[in-house]
Amino acid sequence: MFDSFKDSWKIKIIETGTFKLDGGAMMGSVPKVLWNKTNPADKLNRISLSMRCLLLDNGKDVILIETGIGNKNTQKFMDMFAISQNKFPLKNELSINGYNLSDITHVILTHLHFDHAGGATYFDGKKNCPTFPNAEYIISKSNWDAGINPSPRDKASYLSENYLPILETNQLRLVEDDDKILESIEGISCYGHTDGQQLIKVMSKNDTLIFCSDLIPLKSHLRLPWIMGYDLNATKTLQEKKIFLKEAAEKKWLLFFYHDPKVAAVRIKKNEKYYEIIEEYNAK
Repeated sequence: MFDSFKDSWKIKIIETGTFKLDGGAMMGSVPKVLWNKTNPADKLNRISLSMRCLLLDNGKDVILIETGIGNKNTQKFMDMFAISQNKFPLKNELSINGYNLSDITHVILTHLHFDHAGGATYFDGKKNCPTFPNAEYIISKSNWDAGINPSPRDKASYLSENYLPILETNQLRLVEDDDKILESIEGISCYGHTDGQQLIKVMSKNDTLIFCSDLIPLKSHLRLPWIMGYDLNATKTLQEKKIFLKEAAEKKWLLFFYHDPKVAAVRIKKNEKYYEIIEEYNAK
């Protein structure tokens, strides 16, 4: 999957676990009779979702995109979302791939919702602390503002214990919309799902990868009308998807999914009516 990035990056998939959300909320106005074929629901109408982070190593910087849901959650919270993960998923999965928490130099968060930023901090027995002691945490200024002053619509998704400790230890760097984040890494700002979400564009000499986050959380969401009920502005999401998918097809970008439990990445092309998958890479 990542052979075309070898000139610039060593790339590792970091699977931090799975959880479940309501299928209807994930698929918005799409009828269950359609989405249940591709994303079957359990008896509580919940569908399975991955939390698939990405590690990038260029020999100097070791960068982690996203942090999973973390391990600070109560049993009630874990049962509500059917969270399945080991005791310290980031530490364990990084170790399997030959890295320690202290090796991470940068953590890029697409946005601060709990299922993306929960692993950014951990509870040390006394207080919540940054999980990565030597890392700079990077988030868009607009999404940081959304996390500090969330709208009533998505207030429940922003849990301050996941990100305020980063500010307290001076490990936070805020970037502007559509900004260069690091060498060969840029943000693509989106506002339909939540204010200031940034997709992450990773470039090499031969290829481009896009970490799609919650603009396209699942393979199913490659279809334009399939938009989450969780999104603040479905019309805005539709506009953003039209622009993004057109460019992704034309430039043959590798589209990496955070939430799809079965498919890690795809490339697409435009046919007469829909976007067609021309390459598909299964999750491990």
